[in-house]
Amino acid sequence: MPSQSSAGNDHEKSFYPRSIIQSKVAIFTVKAFLLITGTWIGLYIFGIAEPQIGIKQFHVQVTGTLATIIISFILISGIKRLLQRMTPRIGIHLSTSISFFIAIIISMMAIVTLMYQWNIDPQSILVGGGVAAIIVGIGISNIVGNMLSAGLMLTTFPAKIGDSIYIVNDKIRGKVEEINFIYTKITTEEGTEYVVPNNAIVQGNVRITKDVSNRHLQLPFVEGEFVEVTDSSKRYRGMVSKITTNFTTLYSSDSKNEIILSNNSIVAGQFIIIKEGPGKK
Repeated sequence: MPSQSSAGNDHEKSFYPRSIIQSKVAIFTVKAFLLITGTWIGLYIFGIAEPQIGIKQFHVQVTGTLATIIISFILISGIKRLLQRMTPRIGIHLSTSISFFIAIIISMMAIVTLMYQWNIDPQSILVGGGVAAIIVGIGISNIVGNMLSAGLMLTTFPAKIGDSIYIVNDKIRGKVEEINFIYTKITTEEGTEYVVPNNAIVQGNVRITKDVSNRHLQLPFVEGEFVEVTDSSKRYRGMVSKITTNFTTLYSSDSKNEIILSNNSIVAGQFIIIKEGPGKK
């Protein structure tokens, strides 16, 4: 949504001093340590007092499961917020990569903890699961595949978050906005969102190439400026109404026409460009 996007951009532009970030990291570390330690001490006391207060082992296991899930969620959310504040320093792609792998590590630790709480032996599941294990494996294969693909894209994929890309299959140009556990979100030049499963990109079913942004072309004008563009035989005058990766569109108020020029031709010096003041349109 536009409001969320603008809010995210404003948040990314805020620059936190190093001392503030270090202070927040230290405070979060202490809080996380106290939360985990206090929770497990409480569960340990709860388990010891189980016979005296007349509760069953099942209730202790359920309580431990809820505590594990809640603590994992708090840790992942807190680390993500810290990394968002560090984004202006380390970049959005590195921030997303660190957040992704930390979430994976915490989730794996939570799974191991839950198996320990319910007295489940991982080896017995792998060896004796049989048909049930195969069915579950098939059901989650796509999810796990997309998560592994996201990790590969964040570490080895040449196009990073914020880069301009070209989707060869559908002939769509856009910018990588987000790489999460399941899919990659791309915003096209028309402003529409294009969602691609991570697995499809890594396996090559969806071919993506890194594109050249118009910012790197160093065009001598911006949208909204009035320019006069001439070559050896023609002259174009109008307002720069739109700039995309490959083309610039001029709107002529005299002829009521749109003139589309190649950005590469402009940068190559095939045109003489004269900027005009708004009053000369």
